Amino acid sequence: MNRVYEDIEFKFYEVLKHKFDIKEFEQWVYQTKELESELPEEIYTDLISINYKDKYVHNELENIIEDFVDNGKFEIKRIKKFLKSIIDKDENCAESIEITYDLYCSGYAFLRRLGLTYGLLVSCPPAGNYQKSWDEITKAEQNELLEKLYPTIIQDAQNVLNWFNENKIIIKDTINELGYYEYDDLRNQEEIDQGEIEVIDLDKQKKKKWKFWK
Repeated sequence: MNRVYEDIEFKFYEVLKHKFDIKEFEQWVYQTKELESELPEEIYTDLISINYKDKYVHNELENIIEDFVDNGKFEIKRIKKFLKSIIDKDENCAESIEITYDLYCSGYAFLRRLGLTYGLLVSCPPAGNYQKSWDEITKAEQNELLEKLYPTIIQDAQNVLNWFNENKIIIKDTINELGYYEYDDLRNQEEIDQGEIEVIDLDKQKKKKWKFWK
């Protein structure tokens, strides 16, 4: 992978992930003089010459700048943001908890405990004899469910954050045959066990550990 300043790399990452408006990205390209010195001449020329109004511009950009982006690094930053939201119990914590389930289903098996023990409950919260989405239950029901997940979820989120900070989980810039980012799992057995799921009885607050094997 080619190296550039991280703030430039982050802009490239955002536009490739459709998180940066293409018109704003075009203006940023024209205004950022550092690009000319940071990028190879042919890459810089391509970047300022493409038609940003073309409907296939994202495909063109991917061909031009994808080698300058370490997606694994930004995946880690993205997941860390959700973990910190859960730990801080901020205003977005419910969304962050739910996202752990989506991330687990996207191939991140180390999020099994967070995703299946907590994320699935927020994604499909129990309500009467059937399940509703988070937005379909009342604010009081939302708060009641969150209170049942806290404070236990904080330690489980902190465990995952620690694995990242200690380089026990390293997401790579490579995609497997299922289209998921590959990662190295360097956890010891105790840490792996910390990531196994628990089934929570919301009425009795009892937990049962379930272990899964790959």
